[in-house]
Amino acid sequence: MKKIIYVFAALFFTTQFSAAQSNAQAEKILTDLLNTAKVNAVKTNFKLSLTEKNDPQPQSVSGTFTLKGSKFVLEMENVKSWYDGKTQWSFVSQNNEVSVSEPTEKELAETNPMAILSEFKTKCTIRFSAKNKSDKDYCIEMIPKVSHKDISKIEVEVNKSNGNLVSIKLINKNGSTSLLTLTNFQKGVNVSDAIFVFNASKYKGVTVNDLR
Repeated sequence: MKKIIYVFAALFFTTQFSAAQSNAQAEKILTDLLNTAKVNAVKTNFKLSLTEKNDPQPQSVSGTFTLKGSKFVLEMENVKSWYDGKTQWSFVSQNNEVSVSEPTEKELAETNPMAILSEFKTKCTIRFSAKNKSDKDYCIEMIPKVSHKDISKIEVEVNKSNGNLVSIKLINKNGSTSLLTLTNFQKGVNVSDAIFVFNASKYKGVTVNDLR
């Protein structure tokens, strides 16, 4: 009987140790990913698809963004946003108007995919997905340790060969999902900090709406 107990105990602790190692590796992959944009800029194309619970047809927008540390510039068809680490400028070409604000961390997380991962990294249990497995990409789950009012889970895919971010999927408690898919992900892009600041001289007659 004692031998049986010892065997079960050994299996239990071995499983727990393996799971801890697996979680640590998944967390390291995310940490390495976040570190890529702290010093050198990254640039990528993106497609954001929003799917509501009762509407299977997703709504999509696409564009490009360049990110360096907390700074970013986001370009879409009719909208362009700049953020220099404190101030954000959002330009709407149809109105020839730029809105100036100092966004909160939550607002930044809705715009910057790296900010989403950075914000939730310490608040989540990070592990490899048992359901979604790929030979090409790491599939990682981020489960909030304390129940979040909106998000039930974040799923992240990272390329195994180069560590590039492939996608981020936010699964909300109301049944809606947000899927950000990235292509042409470039690391170590050489850019000046000036590109993260709105240059009014390039937008003749622009109306400035200062919300600060």
